[in-house]
Amino acid sequence: MAFDFGKIGEIVGNVMDSDEIDIGRSVPITLPDGSSGVTDPKVPIYKNVKCHLSFNSTDNPDPVSVGSVPIIMSITINCPVTVDLQNADYIIARKLAADGTVLEEYQGTIGAPATSQSRQSAVMEMRQAV
Repeated sequence: MAFDFGKIGEIVGNVMDSDEIDIGRSVPITLPDGSSGVTDPKVPIYKNVKCHLSFNSTDNPDPVSVGSVPIIMSITINCPVTVDLQNADYIIARKLAADGTVLEEYQGTIGAPATSQSRQSAVMEMRQAV
């Protein structure tokens, strides 16, 4: 008997996905003069994608930079497998309150997403709080 994990992901998404991300990436293009180029990764190709953001912080083990960066913070983005996440995507992540107001906004680049049968997650290298 086969089990449809997609239904579980859909239920989890309806309950947990209370945050949003915009996804940008460098895409090869042909410029008007015929030369090759890439799009700006900071320009979103997908906007307001529902997801769940979770935060993780660890002490900085580097004695040189511990004074300026005492804690290293990472954000894990959890979303349905149908979301088009790829390695090196530029993400603008918004942590939302229950009423939909933006509590915090973060920007960064994600690594390759890890995919299960119903969900996927990617860790974002947090560059700055906007």
